[in-house]
Amino acid sequence: MHLNDFIKYFDQPYLYYYKGKKLFQISVLIFALGFFFNYVIEPFEINYEELKLKVWIIAFIHTIVPFFILYLLALITNQYPKTTENWTVKKELFFIFILLFLTGIANYLLRDLLYNNPYNRSINYLVEEVFNTLVSGFLLAFSVISANLNIHFIKNSELASELNLKLKEQSKNTLDYEIEIETELKSETFKLAVASFIFAKAEGNYIEIWTKDGCNSKSSIKRMKLKEFEKELSNFPEICKIHRSYLLNITYIENVKGNAQGYKIKLKNCDEQVPVSRNYLTLFNDKMNQ
Repeated sequence: MHLNDFIKYFDQPYLYYYKGKKLFQISVLIFALGFFFNYVIEPFEINYEELKLKVWIIAFIHTIVPFFILYLLALITNQYPKTTENWTVKKELFFIFILLFLTGIANYLLRDLLYNNPYNRSINYLVEEVFNTLVSGFLLAFSVISANLNIHFIKNSELASELNLKLKEQSKNTLDYEIEIETELKSETFKLAVASFIFAKAEGNYIEIWTKDGCNSKSSIKRMKLKEFEKELSNFPEICKIHRSYLLNITYIENVKGNAQGYKIKLKNCDEQVPVSRNYLTLFNDKMNQ
């Protein structure tokens, strides 16, 4: 495998699980696997004479530590929605590395509570705790990520193939309406021919609007929020929200390609490609099936 193949693998879109119901499910799974790994398998040699507590209690403590660290990291990461919506394999691995690294340090700091050993605070034990946590955690994490990536990639690729068949079978025509769009400043009010609208992308308090221009496309920046722009186009069934930052005219879809996170859409008359995020997959699929 060449270096470029590795780079492509790590840059692949990946599902972000660390919020809401998914975060709880992941936390419970990590706790269950961690406790089984520490108590049942016992991968590392234990000196029972050093133990201050029963083995199952120590295994429980070692397992509950990453549970709380995971919630803390998720709380911090969720403050950056642009990062979480563009999650990749590389970001997932980095997130897990931080989780395991902090868990190793926490386990080291808890040694005086768990073990009778005069060298609990030695550098050797710090390195040992961090190393053991990283090795055991990454072996499991990489296996899970690879399997999960393939499952969702295959699933979304199959769905994308079905949508591409529908695109060939159906001919969607947008009536040539021209509407007036009001922005935050009335002096910047503009007219939009809905039939020429391709997609819009949010950029803070501005939106970038792409429209058909002959055989190509052009973009313009308007001072308004995507939510307000979406409201102006709510009467047109061919306009669909596909991402927190994207609004799309589905009549301009040329091809749909699946990935682990959702879809990537190639557009007619436009070199830009737009994503369909996981949160909008159902809405998009329903819109395409209508």
